[in-house]
Amino acid sequence: MSKDYRPLLPQAHASASSDDLLKEKDGLEDEVSRSRFTLRRPVEFGILAVLLVLNIIGLYFNFSRSTPDCSASQMDPIWGVSGPLYSPAQSAVRYERRVFDELGTKTIYHGPPTDETDKAWDDLYYMGLSYISAEEAALLPNRTEPLPNDKEGRYAISLDVFHQIHCLNYVRRALWPERYGPPEMGPPGIVIGSDTEPFDHTDHCVNILRENILCNADITPNVWQWDESRGVSFPHFDSIHTCRNFDAIRDWAMARKIDRVWNASIHVGHEHGH
Repeated sequence: MSKDYRPLLPQAHASASSDDLLKEKDGLEDEVSRSRFTLRRPVEFGILAVLLVLNIIGLYFNFSRSTPDCSASQMDPIWGVSGPLYSPAQSAVRYERRVFDELGTKTIYHGPPTDETDKAWDDLYYMGLSYISAEEAALLPNRTEPLPNDKEGRYAISLDVFHQIHCLNYVRRALWPERYGPPEMGPPGIVIGSDTEPFDHTDHCVNILRENILCNADITPNVWQWDESRGVSFPHFDSIHTCRNFDAIRDWAMARKIDRVWNASIHVGHEHGH
């Protein structure tokens, strides 16, 4: 035996059986494992704490980037507001999920027009003007006129959704001149800046619809699915949408309907200067 040799186990264990050696080996491994675990535990806890803090910081910065900043520096320089503009009808907004009609579905709003179709369209928006209080009018980004001779000091408004439906209905009627006649031009003087140019109501309505579609920019995905009978992938417009409940908004407007004739030629003046 070389003089440089050193036994791995004490000499007393040199003649031990293989079973004893295995037990001794297992015992040593357990002791080493426990000592390593004892040493690693504070280190592991420290690493976990650092990772947790980093995750919290990352979530904070992601949230702050994805959330609009409503601080004074983000105030709109024209209207002096941040975020969505105020509407007195905001309290009526109820969100719901609706599945749009499948391609080819015929509803009461489809043509060709009938008396029933005309009534269905008219019922969507024929309600006149609505009133709001002076306090609500003071919060509007655009001023509106007070009602003349109104003891409660109310103001007149109409929600834009009803103007949009009116315009859509006007374009619909323009598609059926054999029933409604050719679209008529409005009298001169309606167009701002011109006393001679006639008012093209249809053209006005097409642009109103364009502006509102771009303004609201629906980002609901329309999907394409394989159609075995056609042998092609076909678009589906009967997607599920997140919508505002129209009936609730219409009920709000009806509850505030101005039920008397408003003489728009009487100028009362304004309590607020916006």
